[in-house]
Amino acid sequence: MNLPNVSLPPTREVGELVMNIPLSNLEHCKPEDIALLKEKMREYKRNLQSPVQVYVVCKNGNDSQKAVCVLQKMSGSELDSLEAKDIQGGLMAWAEKIDTKFPQY
Repeated sequence: MNLPNVSLPPTREVGELVMNIPLSNLEHCKPEDIALLKEKMREYKRNLQSPVQVYVVCKNGNDSQKAVCVLQKMSGSELDSLEAKDIQGGLMAWAEKIDTKFPQY
């Protein structure tokens, strides 16, 4: 599982996530970020037969919804086959509903 955080600094510094890629970098297909995502997907795909599941998160869930759309368009072309999903409500919903000790910013 991959968990790109599409938040902007300093919000992305909350928690230890697999990778941090700002939404604008995905939207503009920044080569270094696409390469990072491809490498992470290769690492996870070594042990999988099915598409890589990518869970995208941001502060409130808006940017992550956009990122899921971008990733779905890239799936099969720029990126290997993947299943992109949004963490609904973002980190704030996570802090409220799942882990009340999770830092809110």
